[in-house]
Amino acid sequence: MEIIAGFQRIVFLALSLGAFVIQIWAFIDCLRYKDENYRAVDKQSKKFWAIILGVGLAIALLALPPMGMRMIFLNLIAVVAGIVYLTDVRPKIKAIDPRNRNRNNHRGR
Repeated sequence: MEIIAGFQRIVFLALSLGAFVIQIWAFIDCLRYKDENYRAVDKQSKKFWAIILGVGLAIALLALPPMGMRMIFLNLIAVVAGIVYLTDVRPKIKAIDPRNRNRNNHRGR
């Protein structure tokens, strides 16, 4: 039974670290773009995403072991917010950002 418990701890630690990495990535990426970009693609404001992802990052930090088992539901909600940002909001903002347009034009040549 100790082997199974040890394996469960390792899996939980890996999932918690993965959630933390997703939250860091989403939060830092959120801060890179201007508020006008968010409005241009008809998404919530930069302030909204910064608050949501910042709170999610704090929750992900608190959800690391040993506190993790108590915070698992909140961490799941935080990860969903990070994934929504990375899969829905980020690609649209990145597509209209002038910094990325210049890079794409140079690649096509």
